[in-house]
This record gives sequence, structure tokens and C-alpha cells, in this order.
Amino acid sequence: MKDADKPMLRVLRRAEFPKRSSTILWVMNREYDIDVAESTFYRRLKYLVHAELVEKIDESYYEITDLGERLLDEDLSDSEAAELSQRLQEGPPDDS
Repeated sequence: MKDADKPMLRVLRRAEFPKRSSTILWVMNREYDIDVAESTFYRRLKYLVHAELVEKIDESYYEITDLGERLLDEDLSDSEAAELSQRLQEGPPDDS
């Protein structure tokens, strides 16, 4: 997990409905006082989707998954935590 990952999940957890990626970034910067570059934010968002912590609803809307909720609650089994760590390290496949 990188510094911006859990705040991204917390923003989505508080949401009553899927959020646009730009809204997630705005809330992080304003409410969590995290100065994250846009390029870093969008890269990490792809990693969170790849790790199945966040679900991409359509073109630019996202919501937290049950796995993401359980990560924030520190309620993952050892095998889930190991698999999640591996997915976050490998990252999403190249788009090219």
C-alpha cells in the first residue's frame, strides 16, 4: 500500500454513491490534506481497481468493494492479505 491508497478508500467508503475520479482526488487534497500529484493518483487508482479494492462503475465513476471495506476494517485473512499484497506489487497489465 502506498500513502494515498487508504485515504482514497476512505473517501469512497464515505460516499453514498459512486464518485468521479476527479471528486475523489479533490476530497483527498481538501479533507485529508494529502498533496498527491494527479499522475500518481490515477496510477494508484488503477492499482486499487486491479487489486479489486475499488470497482470502476463506468467511464470515470468508482466505488469501494467489500474487499476494500474489509481492508479498512483490518478484517482480511492472511491469505487474502498476501494475495492483495501481490496484486498491489504487480499492478495492472499495461494498456499498450
